[in-house]
Amino acid sequence: MKFKFTFTKSGFVTMLMMVFLLLSGTSFATDGYFSNGQGTRNKGFAGAGIAYLHSPFSAAINPAAISFLDKKWGLEVSVGIFNPNRKYTITGAPTQPQYWPYEGRMMMFGLAEGTIESGSKMFVIPALAFSYKLGDKNTIGLNFYGNGGMNTDYDAKTYYSEIINGFGNPMPDGNPNPMANVTKPTGVNITQMFLTLTYARQFGDKHSLGISPVLAYQTFEAKGLEAFRDMGMAGMPGMPVDRMNYVTNNGSSSSTGFGFRIGYQGELFDGFRLGASFQPKIKMTKFDDYKGLFAEEGGFDIPANWTAGISYDLNDKTTVMADVKQIMYCGVKSIANPMVPAEMMPVVPNPNWIPGENDPMISNPSFVPLGSDNGAGFGWKDMMIVKLGAEFRQVENWEFRLGYSYGKQPIQESEAMFNMLAPAVNENHISLGLTRFLGEHSVSLAVTHALSNSVKGTNPFDPAQQIELNMNQWEFDLGFNF
Repeated sequence: MKFKFTFTKSGFVTMLMMVFLLLSGTSFATDGYFSNGQGTRNKGFAGAGIAYLHSPFSAAINPAAISFLDKKWGLEVSVGIFNPNRKYTITGAPTQPQYWPYEGRMMMFGLAEGTIESGSKMFVIPALAFSYKLGDKNTIGLNFYGNGGMNTDYDAKTYYSEIINGFGNPMPDGNPNPMANVTKPTGVNITQMFLTLTYARQFGDKHSLGISPVLAYQTFEAKGLEAFRDMGMAGMPGMPVDRMNYVTNNGSSSSTGFGFRIGYQGELFDGFRLGASFQPKIKMTKFDDYKGLFAEEGGFDIPANWTAGISYDLNDKTTVMADVKQIMYCGVKSIANPMVPAEMMPVVPNPNWIPGENDPMISNPSFVPLGSDNGAGFGWKDMMIVKLGAEFRQVENWEFRLGYSYGKQPIQESEAMFNMLAPAVNENHISLGLTRFLGEHSVSLAVTHALSNSVKGTNPFDPAQQIELNMNQWEFDLGFNF
């Protein structure tokens, strides 16, 4: 059977738009919130193989790798079904808020006890890649794919205190009750999509360099975070930049940016290959509708990251590989800034208060509003991830893969409260994959499981409570190479 493909400008744009619409609202098997692999074959190695990639999707990880594809041109489409299971558990009764003594703001923010699971547990994840050889030494490629995602959808008023709400509205001090307008569901949804155009140049028979300009597009939406707005954490009305209305429930906000990825792949001696790639931080436009939530008035850049690895052919039927990958989350303030309770309250008790003579509360000299350059974020650390993989070709027209990935999760125990929105606590990924060749074409399958993991920390606004985050994931990928 022969296949004939006809590409038109309008048809190509329509196809990309369809992929974009399907990707919206998705989440992926993740290294933090980065995808742990691109393309079905790579996911069969749990993301390993930067020095051993044989797919048009190679360029999404290592732009140099497409130099070594066998065919003059290749088109690959993958479709994944992703199943993340996320939940948080609050233990310990909330503490009664303390007033000073007749007026003033609450000093405690206890949450409702119990376990809440996130909804939205099934996602469809499509991606597309194309490569074309320009003579013997030059290859170009195109990739359209997602990076990962932070998605939660709790059918609950997560950041809500029944005790505070019990004081009525207005509060005894005459101020509005910050719990009065809290809504459900609670959660966030951030998606990142990338379009890359790749050029790779082969040097000799066994070495290649590649570069991929990267066009990035991301969307974000937050729901149910009214408490962070109405407790004044985003700043008080009258500030030079009033962020109070840009914390939550503003629908979907979009952001764009432009960057690049560079890569090298080469065979140093018979059967031993080395690969490496680097993507600097991509500066993104701001999420203007959430400038009162994210640091730097809505900033959410894409962190710099690099990967390096080796592969070795034990014989003509078996290849093993090992990668090291680092994601530098600390370079993005909205991701890395910690939550410091003492800096989040706009007012504090007046130590010199005299009843009837002065105010019981004064402005907090240490106040750092949400949305400011040093405003609270998720408190994530950088991730260093080790990936191992193996491929077996003992059966004619078949390839079998397995992979394992480990990376210490980026969430510190002290940051559990904000990270109920993004419980990316997985550390171990196990993958299996296979490819069946059908003449010049092939079909691939990969299954990835992120083992269940938990992080437990204290509620920073109520030390009597513990917050536990838990997550596990399944992903099933089907890929077609034409």
